Amino acid sequence: PKKPKKPKPPKKWCTAVGSITNREDCVPDLVEQGILKKIKAVHLEDFWGEYHFLGAMLRSHHKFWGEYHFPPPSAQMIRSLLVEHCVLPLAQTDIRQKAPENLTARSLLLYGPKGSGKSMLARAIATETGSTFFDMSPLVIEGKSTQGGAKGAALLVYKVFICAQDMAPSVIYIDQVEQVYQASKKGKKSGDPNAPVRIKKDLSAAIKQVKRGPEATEQDRILFIGATSKPFDENIDSKELLSAFDEKVWVSYPEYGSRVVLWQKFMEVHGVFVDPTKLNISTLARVSDGYSAGSIKQTVDRVLTARRVQQLKVRPLKVQEFIGPLSRTAFCWREEYQQFSDFDFEATGEKALHERRAAEEKAAEEAQAKGKGK
Repeated sequence: PKKPKKPKPPKKWCTAVGSITNREDCVPDLVEQGILKKIKAVHLEDFWGEYHFLGAMLRSHHKFWGEYHFPPPSAQMIRSLLVEHCVLPLAQTDIRQKAPENLTARSLLLYGPKGSGKSMLARAIATETGSTFFDMSPLVIEGKSTQGGAKGAALLVYKVFICAQDMAPSVIYIDQVEQVYQASKKGKKSGDPNAPVRIKKDLSAAIKQVKRGPEATEQDRILFIGATSKPFDENIDSKELLSAFDEKVWVSYPEYGSRVVLWQKFMEVHGVFVDPTKLNISTLARVSDGYSAGSIKQTVDRVLTARRVQQLKVRPLKVQEFIGPLSRTAFCWREEYQQFSDFDFEATGEKALHERRAAEEKAAEEAQAKGKGK
């Protein structure tokens, strides 16, 4: 009689699966490499900003913002989205099991200009949920686990992933994620073995290993967060990047209402409480259009030195003092804003939706015209 065929072993998601026998040994390794680290605690409420009513209305009514697409989400919208889609499923297994899958993010992509608060949001999510923080940014993993080519990279991702499972809830953060998702040229195998792109395949596979819905366990409380200030770089494998991340959030520079709040709050940190009749915050908010929250903070820190704070009684603050230092900080140009806007339009799925609607309207018009022609 024929021997029954042996069932094929299930396909491994990563070549390193099963190669680590003692999981506990990985933790000191990751701490030594600077991947597993203690972060400075920040809270989501420290991500200051106002609610942008006009922007929210335009988004919900699918009205476009002039010749551009939608206005970027305000700080308030970003906070509530992160709480609902990232913080709650990460903090509680029950919520993860019962919430619909499209409301449970396994991975989150934050994109926006430098200083807009992307890393801060990642730290805030980790702080609010009491998560272990793993940093797999290209700068951190440079020169780590490069021996053995692809095997070394797979081992690195696998090590982080199993430690994240054992120490759940966990946040795995990848800054400058555009360097990981570089498009590889066909036919060219021999690249730099140290390049961040080496972890791309295993990272995408690891994200898919995180379960959602009823079969989720304690170990599935893992969130991958990617941050980038250049999502529109021409060498990026956009398709791969967008399919790897469930939630995509545009963290843009603050709008007028939020800038008023930011100028006041950053000054209050230095113990300076502004009287609107003496210092025109509105003017500062108006001239800082296009500057990120990080740029405003840098400006305030440079102007309000300990010595300057002591002199306030004799020499009150003037708007002019802030203009020079502000002009030397990072600024988001109109062209760059337009590129972010185009990327956001595609990443959020609005482009596909808009094209589908346009096609449906066109078909309806043609059908109507045919009916009239009869």
